[in-house]
Amino acid sequence: MKKYLFKIIISLLLIPLSSCTGNDAGPQKDSIELSVRQLLEMPSYEQIYRDIVYIGEKEKILFFTTTDKEVLFSIDIKIQAGIRNAGLVDIEISENSENVRRAVVSLPKSEILLVDAEENSIEQYFIRERGEQISRLEYYDEINRKKKELEASAISAGILEKADSNCRDLIKSFLSLSGIDATEFRELQNEK
Repeated sequence: MKKYLFKIIISLLLIPLSSCTGNDAGPQKDSIELSVRQLLEMPSYEQIYRDIVYIGEKEKILFFTTTDKEVLFSIDIKIQAGIRNAGLVDIEISENSENVRRAVVSLPKSEILLVDAEENSIEQYFIRERGEQISRLEYYDEINRKKKELEASAISAGILEKADSNCRDLIKSFLSLSGIDATEFRELQNEK
C-alpha cells in the first residue's frame, strides 16, 4: 500500500489538476490547497499486525476443578496513521523574480487514525471449555487489550514519523506536478 498508494493517487489527481490550470500562471492557491486537503483525508501509513491471543481461566473448589477454559487464536490488527484534521493545512505560494514558484506548507503532525481488529482473520488453534464457555465479551476484552498494546508498539516503532514522511512526499509530488519548484514544511500544533 505504501508506494503504490502514491502512484495511484498522483495518477488520479492528474485529471482534476488539468482542470485547475486555466492559464500559464498555473493552478490557483485555493484549488491546490483543496486538492492537498483531499489527499490528506486518507491514511498515509498502515501496518497490519498478526498477533497471537491466549485466554485462560481455571477455578477450583476444594481440589475440584469447576471451571477450566482456554483458547489460543491469532488475529490481524490494522493500524492506520495520518493527519486527522486536513482542514488545518495551510499553503502559502510565492513566486520570485526568476519565476520560481515556492510553497510553504503548514501541516499538523500525524496521529493514529484507526486501530481495528479484523474478525474474519481469526484463526483458532485450540479451545478447551470445561464448566463454562468462553464468552464473546472475553474475546473482545482480550482483543481490545491487544489493540492498545499494538498501538503503543507501532508508535514506538515509528509509525507516526513514517506517516509524516509519506504526507510530505505526497504533497511535494503533487506540488511539483502543479509547477511549484520548491516546498518547505512547517509544523502546526494539533488541536484536540
